[in-house]
Amino acid sequence: MLKKTICALLSGAMLLLGTACSESEESGTGFLFTCALAGNPACLDPQYTDNENADIVVRNIMEGLVRLDENGVPEPAGAESYTISEDGLYYMFNLREDCRWYKKGMDEENTTPVTAQDYVFAFRRIVDPVTASPYAQEFACLKNANAIMAGTMDIAELGVSAPDDTTVIFRLEYTNPEFLQLLSQPCAVPCNEEFFLSTNGRYGLDLDTVLCNGAFYPTKWNYDPYGSDNFINFRKNPTHYDAENIAPSSLTFYILKSQADADALFANDGADVLSTMSSCVKYMKSKEHTVTSEYAETMGLIFHPDNEILQNEDLRHALAYAIDRSAYAPVLSADLKPAYGIIPPAVNLLGSSYREIYADEPLAHPYDPTKAAELFDKAEKALHLNSMNTIRIMVSTDIKDTDALLTICQEWQTLFGQYIGLETVSPDEYEQRIATGDYSIALYSIGPERNSCYEMLRQFSVQQKLLGFSSEEFTGILAELSNTGRAADSVKLYGMAEQAILDSMDFIPLFYKNSYLVSTAGNKEIGFDAFSGTIDFRYAKHFSE
Repeated sequence: MLKKTICALLSGAMLLLGTACSESEESGTGFLFTCALAGNPACLDPQYTDNENADIVVRNIMEGLVRLDENGVPEPAGAESYTISEDGLYYMFNLREDCRWYKKGMDEENTTPVTAQDYVFAFRRIVDPVTASPYAQEFACLKNANAIMAGTMDIAELGVSAPDDTTVIFRLEYTNPEFLQLLSQPCAVPCNEEFFLSTNGRYGLDLDTVLCNGAFYPTKWNYDPYGSDNFINFRKNPTHYDAENIAPSSLTFYILKSQADADALFANDGADVLSTMSSCVKYMKSKEHTVTSEYAETMGLIFHPDNEILQNEDLRHALAYAIDRSAYAPVLSADLKPAYGIIPPAVNLLGSSYREIYADEPLAHPYDPTKAAELFDKAEKALHLNSMNTIRIMVSTDIKDTDALLTICQEWQTLFGQYIGLETVSPDEYEQRIATGDYSIALYSIGPERNSCYEMLRQFSVQQKLLGFSSEEFTGILAELSNTGRAADSVKLYGMAEQAILDSMDFIPLFYKNSYLVSTAGNKEIGFDAFSGTIDFRYAKHFSE
């Protein structure tokens, strides 16, 4: 029923894009791919928007100096080549001379080239306080960026310059081993100043105010917050330097109201591709689907910072020592796996999973029922604790593996003689209650927005108020990491930072959680970033099966 309804609502969009029949069966090219967004992108200004749905669009219509390959390693994109100084403070990029700006209705023969000045303008916008970019702090390593963000230095002094039209130079205040990776993010794409100013403050808000240099360009953006016939159509960019290798002829992104709606649309054959955090175990067993999954988030217990009982350190340590991960591992689905550390397995360092370099099992408190009971007795006396019946673990209903949590609760009851139960709530209620602090314990998910150990750890500073986490040791390690020149020198520091979090007991890791890309059978070479959930369709192919 849902499929029929969606198809009826979007029939107009499909008629507009009826060229999918021109696909080549042999090469898999020329296909019209469809996927669902969990909400309206709202604004396609890369330097300003922090909308997750906008990121998916920007990935496909814009391109920066570098992009990440399938192993998370930066490779040239809008740049032809680059060099880095020995001290790591100077980066010089040589631009491709065949990168051009394009939008619907433009004359293909008279397009404007992407120049180095377009990158200078983009990065000045990021750190300019007037822009209020959510990405400003990520580029604090640029020379004079902090002073500019504080309003004490002119924006022209930023350490980004263009000695000519095809050379971009970055000067850093301090070394940052992840700088290339930062340049692969959607916010780090160029911005044409002349076009930006011509939009009169509406840059990125509609088709007329979007200028593209990526693999695709939007041709129709239909959105009515009170309606349901919402979509964005895209076509292959004919002026892109790699146009002959861009496989799809066009894309349609259906704009829905929630991730649950997007999941339902795909489940009812209404889309070709789905990016989701929801459990996709059923698709893994289906011959009609292809699933890519990566453990990109860490789920653990958080404790309300104002709960007097739960802020007792002996109590939290007792709870941690009473968690037997080997006991609940057998009841977990493929969606989750036991977590002993903070950084999830999908995060790479030095070309492989960080968890393969730095084992996580020695990090967590080992299962020790005797020590757990001793610590609980100590806490019980200090708190004059009679009952914990009012304390519950709040869990969102989109987490299906509650048997594992029940195993933990049963062990606590056996050891402590106190019952802590589960409270399952809808995803919407879960988010609302986390925001308002209406919980005692919650199963909470933390993940980086990019493939980065540092970015994962930084989340504990960003979410400090929610977690109640404060550690001078951790803050010092992060500061040292931000100035470490070589990634290899960071490994031990990352482990120390993980240990500082675990020792605080403000976050007790339980599971590593999968992020999924699911597609219907026959779809190949679809790019996927498990951390942001973005999909890159440039080389996506479809073969009939």
